Amino acid sequence: MRKDPTRQVSPQARMLRAFLRHVVKHHINGEQDLLRLRKNGDAVAVFAPDAPRGVTRRRARLGGLACDRHEPRGGAGRGVVLYLHGGGFVMGSSRTHRGISGRLARGVGAAVYTIDYRLAPEHPYPCALEDAATAYRALLATGIDPSRMAVVGDSAGGNLAFALMLKLKGEGVCLPAAVVGLSPFVDMTGSGASMTANATLDPFLDVVRLPDVVGAYAPGLDPLDPLLSPLFGDLQGLPPSFIQCGGDEILLDDATRMHAALLAAGVASKLEVWPRMPHVWQAFARFLPEGREAIDHITAFLRDQIGKEPIPADVAA
Repeated sequence: MRKDPTRQVSPQARMLRAFLRHVVKHHINGEQDLLRLRKNGDAVAVFAPDAPRGVTRRRARLGGLACDRHEPRGGAGRGVVLYLHGGGFVMGSSRTHRGISGRLARGVGAAVYTIDYRLAPEHPYPCALEDAATAYRALLATGIDPSRMAVVGDSAGGNLAFALMLKLKGEGVCLPAAVVGLSPFVDMTGSGASMTANATLDPFLDVVRLPDVVGAYAPGLDPLDPLLSPLFGDLQGLPPSFIQCGGDEILLDDATRMHAALLAAGVASKLEVWPRMPHVWQAFARFLPEGREAIDHITAFLRDQIGKEPIPADVAA
């Protein structure tokens, strides 16, 4: 579904786009050293995270992994969400995604675990994916029914969310009730037409950086491997999915093609393309009305899906 292209973009969104384009895009994407890029990215991220009202947060461990656990003050009676943060596999953390994680917890009425998975280049593939699988299995080990679980990820975390579904399916593990990808990076070959068509329109991501992050995460590996590029995997049997993406993003075609591939595989999938929204604008919901509205759509989807019958391993395989 494409949001109404005639809808007026908020003044806050126009300001955010200008800030990202003129302050962040060239500064961050011009950095050649990935460790300095991480430091710069974490510094910029202070503009996004916040502490949503009505939510408690504490540090925890999940399967031995450090994480933030967010819970609505009224209790997390609906279930559990595993959140996989973005950052091109080389940066980002539970700290940088506290705002979106807290809002998901409050809106869904669930506990949200945002894990600090291992980052490249120090820890290349499959470290991050193994950490995601470890966290998911740890939740199962606590006795939580998969039908009361969901996995959400943005950007590189969206890649991990869908790759995790393929990994779990291949291992015969019962899948969660739903998976959500926010501007998911699901094609490491960079073959989407929007990589070129939106190269100058995207106010945040720069296509010239993709080889660097792919090389850091998957050095010398085949980008067609479905656990690296879930777009090319066997998607049959995956749980109901919801994808959001901005209309000007270089990752637009990753989102639209993933949606089409899920539908072709018989998976219930919902797609929203938001005109003129920057990459993972949901993370700026503290001051961005479009961010709050997008999160409302996500939480409504998750509330509808969590609690339904789980997808058995023999059906998902």
